Formats: sequence, structure tokens, C-alpha cells
Amino acid sequence: MGQYKLSVHALEKSVTGSRHPGSAEKICILPNRGLDRTKVPIFLGIQGGSRCLACVETGDGPSLQLEDVNIEDLYKGGEEATRFTFFQRSMGSAFRLEAAAWPGWFLCGPAEPQQPVRLTKESEPSPCTEFYFEQSR
Repeated sequence: MGQYKLSVHALEKSVTGSRHPGSAEKICILPNRGLDRTKVPIFLGIQGGSRCLACVETGDGPSLQLEDVNIEDLYKGGEEATRFTFFQRSMGSAFRLEAAAWPGWFLCGPAEPQQPVRLTKESEPSPCTEFYFEQSR
């Protein structure tokens, strides 16, 4: 399982209220083997892969939440996994993450510190929708 550093403390705090300012969480990444591999479908997990980022339906459109689902179970195909899947779209050295269950909706970083990551319906790349992963050693 690949482990990468990406600050998701704002998302974790918004869901559980348990993260500390300035801390960074390691992201676990595994491919979704059940979807078209040319679109680079991936799962994103935190806390050693024991919690995964999911897209859920709300009255205002799609939203993000962390769920207590093991990333390795998703990888093995144990559950309907599209809502946990993001397509990794390369943008040079950066990339965008499009929600597989919500085409045209992209993971968007917070505008201010301590705000949650969210989904946005942006057709053009912007700094808030471009991400870089740094592999942990």
C-alpha cells in the first residue's frame, strides 16, 4: 500500500473534531481494480487505511465524509466502491482528483486553514483543485 503525506487535518477535524492544528495525516492510496484503469481510479484512506474518504449524496449535491471502511477491503472488492473512488488526472507534476460517483466534481483544498476539503464542480483546474503527493519513506 502506498503511503503519502497530504494534510487532511481539516477534513478529519470537521468530521470528528479530533485533529490538532498544523498536524498532517498520512494518506494511504490503493487502486480500484474494478474500474477503468486508464482513468487511474484510486481509494484514499487515513489512519493506516482504516478510514476512507467517500462521496455521499446531500440535499445540496455531493459531499465528502470519512467512513470506517478499511482501504484493503475496498481494494479486494468487498463492498460497492465507486463512492470511495477518485480518478487521478495528471496536470504536469500535479493532479486533480475527480469523484468517480460524481463526474465533473473534484476534490478541492480548503481556502483557509482549518477548513475542510470539499467537492467542487469546476471545469477548469485551479490551485485549490491541484494536488501533489509526497511519498513517505
